Amino acid sequence: MRSRWVSLLISGDGLAELHVHLEGTVRYETAVALASGHGLPPPPPYRYSTLDGFLEIYRRVAESMRTAADFERVIREHAEVMAAQDIRYAEISINPSLHPEHDWLEGVLSARRTLDVEIGWLIELTREGSIEANARAIDIALSLEGVVGVGLVGDESTSAAPLAPLIDRAHARGLKFMPHAGQAGSAEVVREALSIGADRLAHGVASTSDPDLLRELAERGICLCMCPSSNARIGLSPDFRKLAEAGIPLTVNSDDPAMVGTTLVSELDLAESQLGLRREDLVAAAWRHRFA
Repeated sequence: MRSRWVSLLISGDGLAELHVHLEGTVRYETAVALASGHGLPPPPPYRYSTLDGFLEIYRRVAESMRTAADFERVIREHAEVMAAQDIRYAEISINPSLHPEHDWLEGVLSARRTLDVEIGWLIELTREGSIEANARAIDIALSLEGVVGVGLVGDESTSAAPLAPLIDRAHARGLKFMPHAGQAGSAEVVREALSIGADRLAHGVASTSDPDLLRELAERGICLCMCPSSNARIGLSPDFRKLAEAGIPLTVNSDDPAMVGTTLVSELDLAESQLGLRREDLVAAAWRHRFA
């Protein structure tokens, strides 16, 4: 039976987006203002061509987000961007390891309760992080209103296997798991993500090198939340059409829209005009594979 949200989609009622990082939605002017308010130097302009270059900017912007007011401002500003695109539902990730204070949690709550768009939060684990830091992230995920899942970021050469007990803990409480896997790393990183319980994958584009893995993803209906413009900004050009032809559910997403310089609507236009993907399939998959 079709869900209520898919029924709304068929009647033309809005978009859904599943792969967005809150820290990557911060307008540059806002990042400068937040940094100044905390006595920090301004972050570098959003110019980069490598993943390392992007991460340097990303960490500097995240450092400027410290208080509840900071988070509330960032969320409200991105809500304006979503409303302009008729995005009605979004799953947005937050990385607690970048925000060691706890005051910001209240800003997440207060902003979400007053927005027209429905937000489901994903709380991110980090591959390089300590067990203690990742356990803190799980504690936040299990206690914060509106959390629908757990994410995973970090250097894909670092195994995520030690985090399996924490992921099991989240699953046991009804949360889903979307790890980043197969962006910079190989198809083996995707296989490991599946082995520790991935319900959906962020990127996953390295799967194109492994026909058996492509078949497994299609048979299991594992959705790949792809980000074409984000990939292109760091020099990647995956074969998205090969993933679609394998029968794998796909969505396109803005990833870090302010830093990439894109929107969900732009990604949908790009996917249809240049990547040979069907817009209606991408939009329907986003509603169908949401965690809420």
